[in-house]
Parts: sequence; structure tokens; C-alpha cells
Amino acid sequence: MNSVKGPDDDHVFALLDHALRRLRADVQAHMTRAAASGRPDLPDLTTLRTSQLRLLTLTPDDGLRVGDLAARAGMTAQALGEFVRSLVRDGLLTVEPDPRDRRARVVRRTASGRAVAQAAEDGIRAMELDWAERLGADRWDAMRAVLGDVARG
Repeated sequence: MNSVKGPDDDHVFALLDHALRRLRADVQAHMTRAAASGRPDLPDLTTLRTSQLRLLTLTPDDGLRVGDLAARAGMTAQALGEFVRSLVRDGLLTVEPDPRDRRARVVRRTASGRAVAQAAEDGIRAMELDWAERLGADRWDAMRAVLGDVARG
């Protein structure tokens, strides 16, 4: 078996891991530049994990019940609860009783949460444009198609 040392390894797991690390670094760099540009609506972004950013981008403005958000994120409600609690502590989400069923809880983004989600989406869009430019449109489109096929199983 090959050792896993760098992006030139032929081990597909290593290649995907290196690509994901690069994607995270590129998106984080974009968000850091956005925060440094004087946007007062962005809190300290250096403490947020990619999974937390993903949860913020999956949460619609009108909110979702905890179970529905967990299904959308592909995780259990219990696991989602840990993420939600940390984002509530950071002031990025709120959890309130569902007005239609007081036993259920609805997760909503705060204004800061919306700003962070937008910064994350902007960072992803910037990274995709950069990668498409570096790879060329045909190779970028092919990579996205292959990744989509793999993700769908």
C-alpha cells in the first residue's frame, strides 16, 4: 500500500482528503478576507468548523424543525443538537418553540448567522470560480459530474 504523504499520492482517499482540505482552506481564506474588510456583521470566523458552516447554509431563513433540519443535514437529531447548541452559544442560531406545535422546536439563523452563511456561500462560489479557472471549464465540469455520480452512489 502507498504511504499517504501528499497530493501526488495515487490513493483515492488521500486525494479526496487533500482536495477537501484545500477547499476548506480556500473558503476559510475568503471568509477571513471578508471579515477583515470591515464587515461588522461577521463575527470571528476562525473558530467555526466546516460542518458548522454547512449547517448554517442548510438552515432556511424561516427556520426548520430540529428533526427536519437533521434529515436535511443527513444526521440524527441528537447529533444535530450538539452543533445547534454550539451555534446558539455563538449567537448564530436560535431555537424556539414551533408555533404550530409547542412540543417541537424550530431552528432559525440570527442576523449574524445569515451573514456567516452568506460569507460561506460566497467563499464556496469564489473557490469554484478559481478552481474552474485553474482546471479549465471542461475539466471542472467533469470533476463536478464525477463527484455527483459518486455521491449519489
